[in-house]
Amino acid sequence: MIAPADAGYDAARRCFNALVDRRPAVILRCFTPADVATAFDFARAEELEVAVRGGGHNPAGHCVIDGGLVIDLSLMRKVDVDADARIARSQGGATWLDFDSATQASGLVTPGGVVGSTGVAGLTFGGGIGHLTAQHGLTCDNLVGAEVVTPDGSVVRAGLDGDGELLWGLRGGGGNFGVATRLEFRLHPLERVVGGRLVYTGEGVPEALRRYRDLVADDPRDLSCSALMAVNESLEPILVVAPCYTGSGGEPEGLAALRSVPGLVEDGLRRHGFLAQQHVFNPPYGDDRNYWKNSFVRELPDELLDELVSRMAALGRPPGQILFESLHGAPEDASDGAIGFRQAAFNISAMATWLDPDLDDEYIAWARETSAAMAPWSTSGGYLNYMQADEPIERVRAAFGDESFERLRTLKGRYDPDNVLRRNQNIPPL
Repeated sequence: MIAPADAGYDAARRCFNALVDRRPAVILRCFTPADVATAFDFARAEELEVAVRGGGHNPAGHCVIDGGLVIDLSLMRKVDVDADARIARSQGGATWLDFDSATQASGLVTPGGVVGSTGVAGLTFGGGIGHLTAQHGLTCDNLVGAEVVTPDGSVVRAGLDGDGELLWGLRGGGGNFGVATRLEFRLHPLERVVGGRLVYTGEGVPEALRRYRDLVADDPRDLSCSALMAVNESLEPILVVAPCYTGSGGEPEGLAALRSVPGLVEDGLRRHGFLAQQHVFNPPYGDDRNYWKNSFVRELPDELLDELVSRMAALGRPPGQILFESLHGAPEDASDGAIGFRQAAFNISAMATWLDPDLDDEYIAWARETSAAMAPWSTSGGYLNYMQADEPIERVRAAFGDESFERLRTLKGRYDPDNVLRRNQNIPPL
């Protein structure tokens, strides 16, 4: 138990987003499912609101709460790998660095995120887009079971040998149903990839964006690829393209086309291990202030690309970025989960990132205005993993679609009828 007067309190309440500065009444660091049940009992007895902390990476800062109780899983980080069965069992507080380090020791992977400090559970429950999305689907598509402690203290099993409907809800429905103390994932063989970063500046950025779009539009099933647009200190546009190719043959023609674009200033593509690929992006934890707004789109027409280049220039200062995540390939094949964005081609996110508190209003306004500019091309609600705390319930509903949202509300009514777990992109119980 960590209270405000205890040493380490400020470190324990720190989360990824420095814009979030909350002071819980108590932080309970758990080791077992029984500890989590005890935490729920204590919160109920003391009439404390509850937040749950896994990796603490959600930009909305849902993992900390003013005056309430935080169920902190950060000491529950063990990952066991059954290489023969190709199954990994991860405790609820593990990060992707913990997970990938354990599975790569056996030459295996499951598709996770792109930042090692992200929590395994949180990313999974919001969907999970990363370096292996085209090849193996979203993270949640590879979730095959879970052990969950519900707010009444019960320990339930989600999966084929438990509650299949709960497993469906965990595949995209967020942290609405309980606290996952163990998650089980399907694994895939993979040791080395062709990956890294291609960096473009200046006038080459718009053409590189178009080549990137055309590359993933061909739907290669052995190539995942994301891109990040920003401006440098000279206010020139910058584009970072991050391919991850897992094919057995030579490099795809599309990558050669990307490398031929004028304005390429850094060619960091190489053959390396998957752990090295997971370090292509390494944002600091807890240093930057963040406000993100995303849109799912079915295509990236030239008009939208031009608009986004213009919006990046409108920010007028670094840092800050627009992230392009491709959803082609394997995500289109899966169907058994609450995810509502499978027919989208890209997830585009205006990611306002800054240090100076005096610039809060300016950066937040830029993210909102950039999101509004994407509205003519947007297809659905937001991505739960990137949503801020100020998103309206209509946008949460739209993230699933009406039918799935009502199904999730029924599931919520079974496992959390009092809405104890409401520090999330909340699904109110029926």
